[in-house]
Amino acid sequence: MMRLITRRPLLAWAAAFIITICCAVMAQSQSKDQKLDTSVLTEAPVTPQMVVDSDGTVHFGPRTVPLPALTSPEAREAYIRRMLRRAQASAGRGGLAVARTTETIPSEERGASKESALKIYPVTEDTQKIGGVGVTIYSPKTIPSKNRNKVALEFEMDAEAIAVASLGQFQVIKVNYRGGGPSIPGNEDIVAVYRELLKTHKPKSIGMFGASGGCTLAQTTILWLPVQKLPLPGAVGLGTCSGGSNPGDARFTMNGLDAELSSAFSGQAPYRPPTTPRKPGEPPATALDGDIPKGYPPAFLISGTRDMCLSQTVLLHRKLLRAGVEADLNVFEGMWHFFWNDPALPEAREAMTALASFFDRHLE
Repeated sequence: MMRLITRRPLLAWAAAFIITICCAVMAQSQSKDQKLDTSVLTEAPVTPQMVVDSDGTVHFGPRTVPLPALTSPEAREAYIRRMLRRAQASAGRGGLAVARTTETIPSEERGASKESALKIYPVTEDTQKIGGVGVTIYSPKTIPSKNRNKVALEFEMDAEAIAVASLGQFQVIKVNYRGGGPSIPGNEDIVAVYRELLKTHKPKSIGMFGASGGCTLAQTTILWLPVQKLPLPGAVGLGTCSGGSNPGDARFTMNGLDAELSSAFSGQAPYRPPTTPRKPGEPPATALDGDIPKGYPPAFLISGTRDMCLSQTVLLHRKLLRAGVEADLNVFEGMWHFFWNDPALPEAREAMTALASFFDRHLE
């Protein structure tokens, strides 16, 4: 099946031929010899031409997508600068993106997100070890008596740990796990810290949350706790679990719009099949693997409409609902993968305020 937006049969035939050739080139988007043709892209329409194969595969012609119009002014500005910065970096490597601007966008300094969060949210910071694992403990300046027994374990992002500690008025422990992403050593480190906390806290007083790879670790660790003969925590925050090994629809439809994960910036394929399957008794590899255990805690999920992990978030939400879990899904208009890593955005503050409130309601 094929539909072309054309006016005359000859033009339709010519357009179909051109699109077929373009699609053949685009299908090899990961090949080393692909070249960036800026003239084709800069003249692309908002409504693209299209070819639909008999198997349902859709080939879009070049298209133009405007800036999200319904986000905050701060989010629009942040999106522009992030996209330009990533495009300039890609162009500098000879990649598949280029920025049309005379301004050079400086690289984001390492630790800038954390430093920005510390300026916005007043907390104290302490580094130590719990259960033999390095942690960073963020505490509000004062902790109300009703929150002194509450604590949350965070995985991945200092900015969200700082925000939740300040907004929720309870202690947040960021686990500096091994592996640099979802991995069995990461699960092991989280379990070691959690096991130690259970000596001084009731499980219903402990929360877990994370973003991206840390979200995957939060979910897979909770599913692994019954195997470890440990009780489940009181609540969980799941911030756009990483989904590169799950072929969700958003991995492709949002590719090019996500200011964090898009292939033209990262140089990685939008979907990478898993390599080594997990063995029985090991934690699941992804957030969508495994069965939801009885007693799974209330869950708060976050994503954005330009997030390449939106599909993973939506599917996980439905999976939790089918298991009878209280699950609160929050999808932010125009937002990209773990957008709340920029704590200055109004959307980031809204997301973290809602997450902190969720923990406050559910932790005992």
